[in-house]
Amino acid sequence: AETYANAEGIIQGILDTELSNIGCHQSRALGLHLQYHRFTHIYSSDLKCAAETAHLIHLLNRVSSCEIKFDSLLRERIFGIAQGRIRQWLRELTKENGVPYINFTPSGAETTAQVRKRAINFFENLCKEICLKYGTSTLLTKQDTSQHLARYVSAENLFLNQELLKSSHRKCSISTENIHYQLISPIILTRSCGSSIDSTSIEKRRIFSKNLTDFPDKNDFLDLDILVVSHGAVIRELIKYFACDLKTDIGQHLETIQELAPNTSITRFQVSYSTNEQQIPTATLQLIDYHNKTHLINATNDEYNLDTTNICSF
Repeated sequence: AETYANAEGIIQGILDTELSNIGCHQSRALGLHLQYHRFTHIYSSDLKCAAETAHLIHLLNRVSSCEIKFDSLLRERIFGIAQGRIRQWLRELTKENGVPYINFTPSGAETTAQVRKRAINFFENLCKEICLKYGTSTLLTKQDTSQHLARYVSAENLFLNQELLKSSHRKCSISTENIHYQLISPIILTRSCGSSIDSTSIEKRRIFSKNLTDFPDKNDFLDLDILVVSHGAVIRELIKYFACDLKTDIGQHLETIQELAPNTSITRFQVSYSTNEQQIPTATLQLIDYHNKTHLINATNDEYNLDTTNICSF
């Protein structure tokens, strides 16, 4: 979601800046859009702007009982000497060095290859964690279990929806508590959003709704939905990994793959992850939705649109 640095055209990197008023409203709009989506896992970057977005989504969700787990692998790209500078300063620096803007790495900054490696590490760690928790080598080899994940990716949000389907076609339902608590207080978020949110009443509705959606036999239906909140550069490199390395067909979006997704937009992939008898993992993906931002757009009044452009994108 938009930060004050974004709004002022400042390159943020890993500077721990807060959401702007518009950014808070963007996060709230996304939270309301996802309020009836049951998540079993929530992962977030530990930087404040992502953590605040994840917290507000979690606060407004009525059917999820999991907490937020923070992972530094999901942090924004480190921009070195460019952090805290305006975008035009960096453009002038690239001209001085005779390097195209998109390919330039400021001193002390991560390369795009390093960001991609970090994003891939998160994805692989997540897949391994899911396999370890919900599948054994015996289960995977003898019963030919494959893992299906639906991934939702955006400039601030990356979601995974996973289903495990056995060869017998029986479905099971499992949730996880392998999460620790969020870092941002609901009071801080309420103030920065400029709105009144009763976190106690929301929690009561969440517990009530959760009880309505619990399945009586969790061994007969396995359903995992994973929400991941990250940043533009990380998500862009992850999509490039999906499209270029894993050969995922993203259609016409391949032409704009270098562009950052709009703040709080949603992109979805269905990911199938399995391990063979030699424990060699394979992943295949299918694009479901790309940079969806309908929750930010007011069709009847442009004054209330939250679809803002990140003027310091790099």
